Amino acid sequence: MATIREVAKRADVAPMTVSRVINRPETVAEATRERVQRAIRDLNYVPNRLGLGLRNKQTMVIALVVGDISNPFATEQILGVSEAAKSQGYNLIFAHTDSSPEEELAQLRHLVERRVDGIVLSPVLNTPDAVRFVQEQGVPIVVLDYPMPDNDVDVVRSDSEDGAHRLTQYLIDLGHTRIAMLSGTEQAVTARERAAGYRAAMQAAGLSEDIRFGAFSIASGYAMAGDVLTAKDRPTALVTASNFIGLGAARRARDLGLRIPEDVSVVTFDNIGTEIAFDPFFTGMVQPVRELAALATDMLLERATERHEGPGRDVVRLMELDTHSSAAGPHPG
Repeated sequence: MATIREVAKRADVAPMTVSRVINRPETVAEATRERVQRAIRDLNYVPNRLGLGLRNKQTMVIALVVGDISNPFATEQILGVSEAAKSQGYNLIFAHTDSSPEEELAQLRHLVERRVDGIVLSPVLNTPDAVRFVQEQGVPIVVLDYPMPDNDVDVVRSDSEDGAHRLTQYLIDLGHTRIAMLSGTEQAVTARERAAGYRAAMQAAGLSEDIRFGAFSIASGYAMAGDVLTAKDRPTALVTASNFIGLGAARRARDLGLRIPEDVSVVTFDNIGTEIAFDPFFTGMVQPVRELAALATDMLLERATERHEGPGRDVVRLMELDTHSSAAGPHPG
């Protein structure tokens, strides 16, 4: 294995110059930089990042913690964080908590022990304990998706309440008056916010509301849809708080012999990738997930490199209504 001294000898420079080319190439003259880079390629030299990290008190590694790796939403988060980290010379590791607060804390403890330079957390709940633990260890952290009113922390998220309001209003504008809301666990702030947005739209239109809380899963969507779609005065449209709930609800509707959208319209959130799982493709509110994840990473690295100090920042983006063929006006009669 080639050493930095061998690279320096081949390029006819000092070892310190090789180190600068690797770590701060913009500080080295172009001709010298190219000569060193050519020597690195010729000798297949691999820098000792661990040694560099020990000297600089950095590992050049950040972490992303997600709740449900099976959800395409999490895949988009991983891609967004990975691309942003790579562009700044950092590597990424990620952890999956299986939507368990206990597992989340265990994974965070493990990452702190690994001495990662920072953590992007897509939390299970918006309770303060997990963020507080990381901050007490002196590790920078940024939260994706959830408002964190009890923590002084950077947050990057979409406006779930506004998204649910606009999604419900879309159904009202199509002529629906019996609309049910199938949401996730009431412990999750996004489930409550999306229910609140639905409620506000229904109340403004003078319509009766029907909110069901369950879990952000296909099985829960299937079960909740079974309850509302077998009622005597069943709804003609369903607002579902996640793509998985929407999938479960749509499958239950079909099992009951109901056509989408002729007999019941189904709309959802985060309909990323569901075109491969269900036809018709869902109308829904889409978050710029990859963009938000990249922004969270940039904010994290600003903290990690001490380019930004001060109180936590709350960055909120609006969702986009993406219309497809799962929603239409109510069928006459």
